[in-house]
This record gives sequence, C-alpha cells and structure tokens, in this order.
Amino acid sequence: MNTSQKRIVTYWLYLGLILVGIMIIIGGITRLTHSGLSMVEWKLIGGTIPPLNENQWQETFTKYQQFPEYKKINTGMSLSEFKAIFFWEYLHRLFGRLIGLIFIIPFLIFWTKKWLDNSQKKKLLILLGLGALQGFLGWFMVESGLVDIPAVSHYRLATHLLTAFTLMCYIYWLILSFNNVERQPNQIINRLSKWLISLLVIQIIYGAFVAGLKAGYLLPLEGGVFKSIIGYSLRSANDFSLLNNGFDIQAFHRIFAWVVFVISIIIYNKSKNTNLKTTGMLVFGLVITQISLGIATLLLRVQIHVATTHQFIAILLLLAVIRLTYLSSEKSQSNA
Repeated sequence: MNTSQKRIVTYWLYLGLILVGIMIIIGGITRLTHSGLSMVEWKLIGGTIPPLNENQWQETFTKYQQFPEYKKINTGMSLSEFKAIFFWEYLHRLFGRLIGLIFIIPFLIFWTKKWLDNSQKKKLLILLGLGALQGFLGWFMVESGLVDIPAVSHYRLATHLLTAFTLMCYIYWLILSFNNVERQPNQIINRLSKWLISLLVIQIIYGAFVAGLKAGYLLPLEGGVFKSIIGYSLRSANDFSLLNNGFDIQAFHRIFAWVVFVISIIIYNKSKNTNLKTTGMLVFGLVITQISLGIATLLLRVQIHVATTHQFIAILLLLAVIRLTYLSSEKSQSNA
C-alpha cells in the first residue's frame, strides 16, 4: 500500500468511525424517546422504504397496535404520535444499512485493486464481521421487546452497545496501526490504560443497564444531593441485585464512576512528565466532563440533550484511552 492508497484507506476508516459514532448517538436518542419498538418487522431490503402515504402509514400503525407496547403502554396513541417514534427507529435502521454499504463496497474495491496485504485483509474481514454481528444484535435486542413484556432485555441492550463501542475502538486501532503512528512505550501507563479500558467496559455495561431499566429516573434525593451522588442510600426492601434491580444498578454506576476517576488521576500524574502528557490530560479531562454530565443527567431526570451529550463524551473518552494504550505500547504489539 503506497502513501496515496494508505491515505484513501485511512479516510475510509475515519468515515466509518464517525458514522458508527453517529449511529450510537441515534441509538441513544431512539432509546430516550422510547422509539425502539415502533418498527415491528425486520426487513433487510424492504425496510429501507418508509410508509409513503396515509394508507401505508395506517397499515404500519395497525401492525404496531398488535404488539404489547401499544396494548400495555401506548393505548390510544394517535397516528401522528406514532410517526414521531417511528422516525427515530427508522433512521437508526437506515443508518445501519448505510454504514454496511460504506464498509463493504470500498473494501471490495481495495481488495480487487490489491491495495491490501494479507494481514490487512484479515483485520478488515474481522471489522466486517463485527459490523454484521452488531446488526444481528440489534435485531436480537428489539425482538426481546416484541413479546409479552414491552421492554427490550437490558442484557441484550448492553451487549448491543458494548459491541458498537468495540467496533469503534477496533476501527480506531486499525487507523493508528495502518499509519504506523509513532509510539512512546511506557509500561506503567500502558498497564494503567488497559486497566482503565476494563473499568470503562464495566461502566458501559452498567450504563446500558441503567438505560434499559430506566433507572436514571431513580436517583433518591431524600438524603441530600451530595450523598445521593457520592454514596449509596440503604433501602429496607430485601431485593438487592446488581443485575436486575434498577435502584442498585444505578447506584453502582454512580459509585463506580469514582473508581474510574481515581485511575484517571493516576494516569495523569504518571504521564505529565512524559511525551504522553497531552493524551493523559485529555483522558483526565474527559473523565471529569463525563462524571459531571452523568450527575447532570440524573439531577435533571434524564433530559435528552444532556443524556445524549453524556453518551457522546463516553465515545470520546474510550477512543482517547485506546489512543493512550496504543501510544504507550511496545512496537512489537502493533499486530495485536
């Protein structure tokens, strides 16, 4: 791959990275507007064309009325209200198809033109596989909410979201490795950044649990705002569960954020006198911003614009930590 070819492939990967990020944001808005179960059919090709006239809209709405969400939650919803929630789920699915085409078509062109070596082909095939898996998990998640209980499984939601973040991180790692971005090996910072990735994975999973169980609305303020944000309010109910109880899940998500904060401080201190200072500062700054937005999201009872920004900063934070991990790693790990 010569310089010109490498530049084109890099632009393609960056485009894919941006589109996946937008896809995650649209997915978040779809969740926040309670739109995810508005499309009750899964058509890979036909689903790209929305209802085009009132008869088609009424037919689509009638199908929706046969499912639990309408019967148990949205009984009496008007057609115009249905159109509003249909929009976000339709946009989410359409964007997914667009991303698939943008990844597959150029990849086939690069392969045909013999721009890629065997190692790059294998890595990009893994990328396409992750994209296909993400599409399947989207269907698998929605399907769980079309049965008796009109809510998607928070386990499936977490898997779907975590795979999306994994896809983004993998794309960004490919961009860095394909362009042989200069490294500044540092074992301590590399180990800390890997620990931080592990912690962020846990936070992402629990963030998805909070979203799936609508636990963001459960912040107890009786003991004061400070206690609610920092600590855990004991309950008399004997139903403690970090997997299924929304109150406990949301409390864990809040408290665990401070563990992430502590690690980010250590990373900042270890990197401030090294060539990794800028990236270390970026990670620390994004952690502070993310915690602030998380607190605001809870206190403002999950306003869409704040919650969406919270999710967007999560994307930037994870990518920043991936960059720090790459830059601090030994060159021999470039094929990892």
